[in-house]
Amino acid sequence: MACDNRAKVYLGYEDEYVTEKHRASLSFQTNKIGGHPNCYGKNTLSSPQCRLCGLYQLLALQLYAPLDNSKYHRTLYIFACINPNCWNQNESWTCLRIQHLEDESKTSASDCVNVPSTTAWLSDADDWGDNVNDNASEQNGNNMLGNDPLQFHFSLRKEIDQDIREELSMLRVDDPNANSPTSVDSPVSGGAVGRLDSPQASAEIDGDESEVVCIDTPTRPQCDLVSLLHEVTPLPLQITNAETKYSFVEIFLSVDEEDRSTDVSQHVRDLLVEYQHSNADVSMKFMPESGNPKSIDTDVEKYEKGIPRHGDEIFHNFVCRIQRNPGQLLRYSRDNAAPLLLYPLSGCIGKCRHCGDEMTFELQVLPTIIPKLTLHPRSERNFQIEFGTVLIYTCVRSCWSATDSHREEHVVVQAERL
Repeated sequence: MACDNRAKVYLGYEDEYVTEKHRASLSFQTNKIGGHPNCYGKNTLSSPQCRLCGLYQLLALQLYAPLDNSKYHRTLYIFACINPNCWNQNESWTCLRIQHLEDESKTSASDCVNVPSTTAWLSDADDWGDNVNDNASEQNGNNMLGNDPLQFHFSLRKEIDQDIREELSMLRVDDPNANSPTSVDSPVSGGAVGRLDSPQASAEIDGDESEVVCIDTPTRPQCDLVSLLHEVTPLPLQITNAETKYSFVEIFLSVDEEDRSTDVSQHVRDLLVEYQHSNADVSMKFMPESGNPKSIDTDVEKYEKGIPRHGDEIFHNFVCRIQRNPGQLLRYSRDNAAPLLLYPLSGCIGKCRHCGDEMTFELQVLPTIIPKLTLHPRSERNFQIEFGTVLIYTCVRSCWSATDSHREEHVVVQAERL
């Protein structure tokens, strides 16, 4: 008999939205989605920059995660880049850890909220210099019309008539047969000859517009396929390389332990399959009534582990495990629990970049949180970040020194396979 020594897994669920009435109660101990980092005392935490595009990342999650038998308060701040060209890459996410002694928090009068300074961009976007255009049009109008519009009309008509007379006077006929070729004695070609810049002949078609057939001149395609292949996805909004006033909508998180009561049936099925394999002779019985052997499999339901038709057991396990507790947005477990993977991890996690000790899995952000990560204020486009799952690995010792302002942890992003 196997004993159930599985590590506890805590799940994060969406709670109510953060409003102004909750603002005073926010602190570094608040579990939430979005908003801006809430820090201890008067400390602040600036948004990190994406290593891929340089844009400042937005706070996706703030989690208060103290450790047992530790004298430190401990909060994790998880940031995400909203640039579509950076999605599903490890560098597009950042996890910062902040700790402070419990005695220090008791002496603190209040907790402050760090709201990054807003940047006034597009302030001069609508300044097109209307006065310049007005002066130019007025100047052109004076040059063309003069002081008397009627006088300008007659002078223009006179010039057109004079041009027509000059063009007609240049026409000459050297041969009675206008279609005859050039003669040897005469260097002048036959037929009517006009100036090279004379007006072209035109004709008007009488009749209903429905009977007129319009033929469009074919135009050269304006689409450059090569440039489209190298084109990057545009940002959902215009952001400069300064900290933006945008943030994800702020929502409280509630925490509950994962319910594993549904795992009992699967455990029973596994035991039955194991028993059938070890006692193959029991599967055949002699039935006295008919005198013929009959397979027990025809009378008893087959408790075999189902394999998905697409063959991806890892992804199948990922989906089934989430569906057992609908609504979960994240999974937390630092007790040697394994994360739910979309596919096997490539490479090793490595050591802590600060102390060189081992790293341990602590937190997993699920794709079910994607609809909750909406921008505030809302952008003109329908924006929605994309990723498969985000795994957070932290230092097993949770190393910290009195001179630290924060320490960065290791992030692994897995993209959903199509």
